[in-house]
Amino acid sequence: MEPTLDSLLTHYAERIGGPFPLSLLPPDRPLHWQGQTLFGTAQALEPPDQFQYTVDAFLSEAPLGTFSVGFWGHGMHSGAFHYQRREPWGSLFLRLPYGGFFEDNERAARRIKATMEWFARFLPILGERTHHFTAVDSMGDGLFRIVLTDGRVIEGDSPLFEPGRGPVEALRPLLETP
Repeated sequence: MEPTLDSLLTHYAERIGGPFPLSLLPPDRPLHWQGQTLFGTAQALEPPDQFQYTVDAFLSEAPLGTFSVGFWGHGMHSGAFHYQRREPWGSLFLRLPYGGFFEDNERAARRIKATMEWFARFLPILGERTHHFTAVDSMGDGLFRIVLTDGRVIEGDSPLFEPGRGPVEALRPLLETP
């Protein structure tokens, strides 16, 4: 029997220590099982390994509407939690380490939980105050580019958010805007 989205949400809560923020799921698109405990939109199914994009290929080639969420790994050293989304308003590519044999999975779970909760609060701010954004956090390497509605650009070469530290300092103009 194929896993369901409900089984992913249960798996997430059990592994990560809290519920997945449902506001991060696209409300208007059904999600399909992609393998292991990864789910995505129909756009993410063609080709079948699309969720394994390199960051550059995802940002430049994934069709709008592509969305994947869940756990995927290629062996005992390469597990990760994925949240990848391409929308007209922005692109978000998160591949956060979790599940590797030598990983501190309790620490990784806390990082995933804090990151996803932060993005659930942050994405509505982006929608109100930006024209477009790109954010990447892939196994600790990151980049971001945010175009504000007034034309200013905020960019950097780190993840937007680090648990324990919070959002990067460069986001201060965006977060302080009423």
